[in-house]
Amino acid sequence: EIDQVLPVIVPDGEISKTAVQADKIYAQLIRAGFERGSIIIALGGGVAGDLGGFIAATYLRGVRLVQIPASLLAQVDSSIGGKVGINHSLGKNLIGAFYQPQFVLTDTSLLQTLPADELVCGLGEVVKYGILGDAGFFEWLENNLQLLLRKDAAALENVVRICAAQKARIVSADETEQGVRAFLNLGHTFAHGLETALAYSGIKHGQAVLFGIKAATMLANRMEMLAAKDRDRIVRLVDGFQLKLPTGAELEAKKLFDIMKRDKKVRQGEIRFVLPQRIGKVSIRTINNESLILEAIESMWR
Repeated sequence: EIDQVLPVIVPDGEISKTAVQADKIYAQLIRAGFERGSIIIALGGGVAGDLGGFIAATYLRGVRLVQIPASLLAQVDSSIGGKVGINHSLGKNLIGAFYQPQFVLTDTSLLQTLPADELVCGLGEVVKYGILGDAGFFEWLENNLQLLLRKDAAALENVVRICAAQKARIVSADETEQGVRAFLNLGHTFAHGLETALAYSGIKHGQAVLFGIKAATMLANRMEMLAAKDRDRIVRLVDGFQLKLPTGAELEAKKLFDIMKRDKKVRQGEIRFVLPQRIGKVSIRTINNESLILEAIESMWR
């Protein structure tokens, strides 16, 4: 029985995933007398899940956590698997933990309330699942993108069911990202660099992932890992979202490259990329050719 509920509302967007915001929440919990038997319920999108999960993992060295994802991105991806964390000014998600929730409660009817940009944000992660392990699902996305953009309830339910099951299988096999879970980072090295360069403003995570997937696809093709026909299918699907970078954004490929070198996936100073080999299969490659990486980065705004 719950005898005390403390609502905590944080501003929308990645700007809330900070140590300053976390400290404010700790203070509220301490003043309200929250104990180790208390429960943190993260209700919202990926930011609420990441921040609420980080609070649960660290308050009193860990209290119970429940995830109630309310965005498409959170329902298909971020609420599942126990990755929680906050951002740093020098890089995204550099401070965090693996901390599993007691359970995840998903209600797809909540997706009908999403604005268009939030829906596209979630579809960025959905495209990732089609590329990394399910060619049939990728083809379904090609044929049903407009249904999804119109928030067709049956199409959205199908997407959540397929992606959540795929994420759960991968996490069950590799909870702390020592092996196959790293495949879920497809497009994310580029995306995190883009988000950091833009100071987490003017672009949502899933939108950045779509730009990152395009960059990873172009890089894989230039390395002769990915056939032109699969490159064209991926780029066509990504371009179908008609995404634009924030107006007035001054982006330099070298600046993004320097940010990417601080990514969590860097090993001994070398950047490890998840790259598509074909639609339905990806692999991890360490790449030292700076000119190829810079060329791939520039493909995000060409």
